[in-house]
Amino acid sequence: MKVVLLNRVLNRWRTPVYRRLARWPGIEFVAIHGADFPGTKTVNASDRSGFDHVQVPTWRLISRITDEREITLPLFPTLLFRLWREAPDVVLAEGGVNLLNNALLLVYATLTRTPVVWWTLGEVRHPGPLSPVQRLFRTVVAAMDRCGAAVLGYSSQALRYFDRIGIPAERQFRALNCVDTDQVLEETVRVRDRVEPLREELGLAGRRVVLFVGALAPYKRVEDLIAVYADLRRAHGDLALLIVGGGSHRAALERCARAEAAEDVVFSGEVLDGVAAYFELGSVFVLPGLGGLAISEAMCHGLPVIAPEADGTERDLIENGKSGFLVSRGDRAQLRDRLEQLLADPDRSQRMGERSRWLIEHRYNIGTLMESLVEALVYAHGGDRRPSDAVESGPAAR
Repeated sequence: MKVVLLNRVLNRWRTPVYRRLARWPGIEFVAIHGADFPGTKTVNASDRSGFDHVQVPTWRLISRITDEREITLPLFPTLLFRLWREAPDVVLAEGGVNLLNNALLLVYATLTRTPVVWWTLGEVRHPGPLSPVQRLFRTVVAAMDRCGAAVLGYSSQALRYFDRIGIPAERQFRALNCVDTDQVLEETVRVRDRVEPLREELGLAGRRVVLFVGALAPYKRVEDLIAVYADLRRAHGDLALLIVGGGSHRAALERCARAEAAEDVVFSGEVLDGVAAYFELGSVFVLPGLGGLAISEAMCHGLPVIAPEADGTERDLIENGKSGFLVSRGDRAQLRDRLEQLLADPDRSQRMGERSRWLIEHRYNIGTLMESLVEALVYAHGGDRRPSDAVESGPAAR
């Protein structure tokens, strides 16, 4: 079975999946992708080894479809030619945000009767009324999703969206969005000797560390975490806040820390290689705004996680009150209360962290993601779906 991937770019956090897919028995894999969008997160991984890929000419468009961030909408003018040349048996396509290229893909798929598997987070819940542009975008994307031979959702929330727009349950699969958990667990062992020197270097010796790792952008709402930290450290003198990440919003966050009289907040800057050592410094991981992948990475390190509603993966990954807490985005009082509960009861915090690690090792990991991904591709290609998969990934998972 020849599988062609269609993505805007080959993101760094997805390349481990592509390497595994390229090695999967019976699968020939090729990725079609575009050029970088400089100054955004839509950039190709520097290391694209281990699988075949083709970068095609790219017309770059940027649209503010959401209220919180811009969406990059590329167009590949030679896409139809490239698909005809590759002649895939199945196309695995990034759903939703790759709207323009997906429209071209559907033209090709219709003419050649090639099955398409949409790999998508589904529909992110919106806190308020949708604008006319947002409603139109969602209507068009839903129509495209219904054309897929199979749909592969990031979470159980995505499956509920598929139900709502009328996609039959047998065409739905869940591949819970996560980092390469095997790699992170291995790195956790490799960096053990670096953790204490790093703790000393950052001035965190003897302190309990509240950790954030991610892009420093407004939609991450790191200001909420800084404000809560400034309040809590009055009662917890051993508390520290470590913010790991880079981005244009860093200067604004540093001003926020000064305004909150929290000048001791540690900003490490962006860390890619060796970030496992920074996770090992944490006592609790907090994701105050949108995101998802960092949750699974923190859980690999045995950290309890506090996160708001985001792309849906948080509701699968975090067992509320058992491995962490789910909070309302933007509710600083609730965030403070949940963080205070963990700080006031270190034994409970440790048990939650142990539960996080167990969930990664036994339930949500790169292995389970790959099994669901391949099952969706095989089904789209005309294969049967195992009854156990229909139970685990379909309606019962809701």
